[in-house]
Amino acid sequence: MQVKMKRHYIYIGISITVLSVISCNKWLDIVPEDTTVERQLFNDAGGYHSAINGLYQEMASPDLYGENLTWGFASALSQYYDNNSVSNTLKFSYTEKYEYDSDEVKAFGEQIWQKAYNIIANSNNILKHLETQDMSIFPRYEFGEADVIKGEALAIRAMMHFELLRLFSVAPVTDMNAKAIPYVSVFPAIFSDRLTNKEVLEKIVSDLEESSKLLAKNDTLIMLNNIASTDNRFSASNSRDFGLFFMSRGFRMNYFAVVALLARVNAYAGDIDKAYEWAKIIDSFAAGGRNFFKYTKDGFSPSDLETTRPHKLMDEILIGLYRENLVLEYSKVAVLSNVTNTYKLKNISYLFPDNDDYRKIKFVKDVSRDVKISSKYLQVTESSKLKESENRTLPVMRLSEIYFIMAEYLAKSGNVKDAVNLLTKLRTARGCLVNKLDENMSEADFYKALGGEILRENVAEGQYFFYCKRIDAPTINNGGVNVQMKGKYTLLIPDSQTVLNQ
Repeated sequence: MQVKMKRHYIYIGISITVLSVISCNKWLDIVPEDTTVERQLFNDAGGYHSAINGLYQEMASPDLYGENLTWGFASALSQYYDNNSVSNTLKFSYTEKYEYDSDEVKAFGEQIWQKAYNIIANSNNILKHLETQDMSIFPRYEFGEADVIKGEALAIRAMMHFELLRLFSVAPVTDMNAKAIPYVSVFPAIFSDRLTNKEVLEKIVSDLEESSKLLAKNDTLIMLNNIASTDNRFSASNSRDFGLFFMSRGFRMNYFAVVALLARVNAYAGDIDKAYEWAKIIDSFAAGGRNFFKYTKDGFSPSDLETTRPHKLMDEILIGLYRENLVLEYSKVAVLSNVTNTYKLKNISYLFPDNDDYRKIKFVKDVSRDVKISSKYLQVTESSKLKESENRTLPVMRLSEIYFIMAEYLAKSGNVKDAVNLLTKLRTARGCLVNKLDENMSEADFYKALGGEILRENVAEGQYFFYCKRIDAPTINNGGVNVQMKGKYTLLIPDSQTVLNQ
């Protein structure tokens, strides 16, 4: 996507990328709006399916969740890696020092900004075509086919704006009325004004709430079986009647993914009460014998920790994306190359102080005596139905975050004991049975414990930095050493966006 500035406007050039549901390697680049090719694309249901699927593959690219927003840039911001080199020669040397005016960090910001707004523009193009579309082209219209497409496009648009907001604007807790980013909801995209944190968050929530209503019927009634089990969520089973587009809902913005994102967004906005309400919906499908989502326990026993590594914890993933060559791409830079130290984890004994913590074995691999890396994106070797899916999965949000939000709400409501109990359930599922949390601890001690669990859960997933930013934590722990964070949570808007920087 190329961005050109003219006077007070920013024009975003659009290219729609389309992929087959079955083959994730075949792409067709579609030329801009109103050409014959694009009109043909949106002339049948398959064209809409290809257009929306193309957005997911772009989201899973290295510019976004395929690296930068998971095991790459965001994890470096979270201080997981040992890149604090005096010579500044490692990939994340300036990132880990939060030197946002460096060429290194500016390049990461540019990649994320450009890719996210490109996806937003293409989402808007899909939504624009749906507004005037003759619904007779959808063979499963009566089952909500058009609603699913619209709901997913809205959710993707909201999700991309949210990631941009978290990176390029100050935390709402510090200034809800600070200038943030443009919120683009039209196609073609012409925008100039940066809205405030409050305005952007309101639009994100509005899009997500509309999306949840559009997706609810499909994912809680018609296609419920494709959500109810982990195997069905991340495979193309039961596709005979409805087709592949309605399968693998775990890799799409399904109803539960949108609800989970609403919990995250409301928590970030400082509305922990509303965040708790959305979190409880996920909890209602996880608890009470429903077990749609659950803490992964298969293989979590001392006898087979080394031989079985369900390091993605697939049962727990609420939002996930599919990346065809993920294992190869990660292995090349984290294991096989001469830049292994770029992804070397810091101070494992601090990160995992409990020797009985299964995460210490599941999430960490010894490359050599002195180099340990995250194992989450390495090859899954054990035989299982989900083996190939797990090898290609990028975790974006998981069940533990829902319970962190619920625990935070309980603590702020004065119910620290129940908040601690939620953390204890997580720690029990992770094997931490020796050093038990004191259910009578103070609220301050609870938040210390909460931060520690968020740190451990998100190794190579990048969410710890955003949690610290959300609460405006004065420090981030750098392998046991606190880094002062005043003024260090907000990236500079890319230089290419000259007008926005005025």
